[in-house]
Amino acid sequence: VITPCRKLILCADNRKEMEEWIAALKTVQNREHFEPTQYSMDHFSGMHNWYACSHARPTYCNVCREALSGVTSHGLSCEVCKFKAHKRCAVRATNNCKWTTLASIGKDIIEDEDGIAMPHQWLEGNLPVSAKCTVCDKTCGSVLRLQDWRCLWCKAMVHTSCKESLQTKCPLGLCKVSVIPPTALNSIDSDGFWKATCPPSCTSPLLVFVNSKSGDNQGVKFLRRFKQLLNPAQVFDLMNGGPHLGLRLFQKFDTFRILVCGGDGSVGWVLSEIDSLNLHKQR
Repeated sequence: VITPCRKLILCADNRKEMEEWIAALKTVQNREHFEPTQYSMDHFSGMHNWYACSHARPTYCNVCREALSGVTSHGLSCEVCKFKAHKRCAVRATNNCKWTTLASIGKDIIEDEDGIAMPHQWLEGNLPVSAKCTVCDKTCGSVLRLQDWRCLWCKAMVHTSCKESLQTKCPLGLCKVSVIPPTALNSIDSDGFWKATCPPSCTSPLLVFVNSKSGDNQGVKFLRRFKQLLNPAQVFDLMNGGPHLGLRLFQKFDTFRILVCGGDGSVGWVLSEIDSLNLHKQR
C-alpha cells in the first residue's frame, strides 16, 4: 500500500518496472499532505487501497483494459473492491472504491416515495470462471477481455445486455442483516459521531476490529475480506489508531455487535475502550 505515511523499500525485476514504481511514488508525494488523525479515515474517501498480487487466470486492468502480465507480480489490486490495475495505471484510476457514506454514492442515489435507496455498485470484468448471470442464469464473464459486471455489495453478476433487466435497488446480499448501507451513514457531526439511521434490513449491524499483526500478519487477509463483505466503514485495524475511533463512531447506535479478530490482548483492549466510553450498557 502506498500512502504518504509509509516508507517503502522497493525491488524491481527490471528497469521498466522500477521506473513505473518511481513514477507512482512521485505522484503520491505530490498529493496534499494529511494530518495523522485523517489517515484512519482514508477508507471513507473513495480511494483505492492497493497491494501487489498475482493471478492464476488472465486478468485485465480496469483502467486501460489491457491484460496484466508478469511472472511474480501481475500488477495491483484494490483490497476492498478488487479493482485491478497496472502499476503505471494505478495513479490514473478514479476514486470509485466501495461506497461508505451517503455522500460517496453521489448522483447515483435512488429517491422514491419510500425515501432513499442504494443502487447496485458495478465493477466491470474479471469475474470468476463459474460466474452465472443473475438475470438469465447463463455463463457470463470472459478470460479474453473485460466483460460483464459484478455488484460490490450483493455480489450479483450480470451480462451487459441483462443489466437493465435487474432491479435498480441493491438488496445488499446475504450479509444484509450485518451491513450498514452507505445510505444510513449521512455524515459525522461535530462530536465525531455518525449521524446514522439504520434501515429495517440492518437488524444487527456489525463493528469489526482486526489486529493486522496477529497470526503472523494473517490479520491483513481478514481486514480485506471483511471490507469486501461489509461496509468498509464498519471495519477497523487496531494497529491503525486502536478501537477508539470505531467505537466512538458507532456510539449513538442503539444496538450493534462487535467482532474482534486477534489475541487476548486485542480483546482486552477493545473491552477497556468500551468501559471508558461507557458503552457496556448498550445492547
